[in-house]
Amino acid sequence: MSQRGSFHCFNFVEILNMRKLLSKIDYTLTFRLLLSAAMCYTGYIQNDYMSGTFGLFLAIYSIIAAKYKIGCGYNGCAYTPTYKSKEVLVEDVKHIDFTEIK
Repeated sequence: MSQRGSFHCFNFVEILNMRKLLSKIDYTLTFRLLLSAAMCYTGYIQNDYMSGTFGLFLAIYSIIAAKYKIGCGYNGCAYTPTYKSKEVLVEDVKHIDFTEIK
């Protein structure tokens, strides 16, 4: 089977439209909503109100977090490294006196 035969239904415009669509997807929101849907489903199947309530809370939180771009996944985690962090570490190491213990 040739490549032309297997990919004949895709043209350049469709590929560009797919790239535009994929670039607009918020993958952090998608992951959080999938997780909350799984928790709500598990709570419903097992008649567990706690996991269902937490799944609902997670869904609401993920929508609000996506709107305001807060939380992990949006460069707001506890530690986001910068390019200067390595320079600061090298400067701090220069001041340490290394002694050998015999």
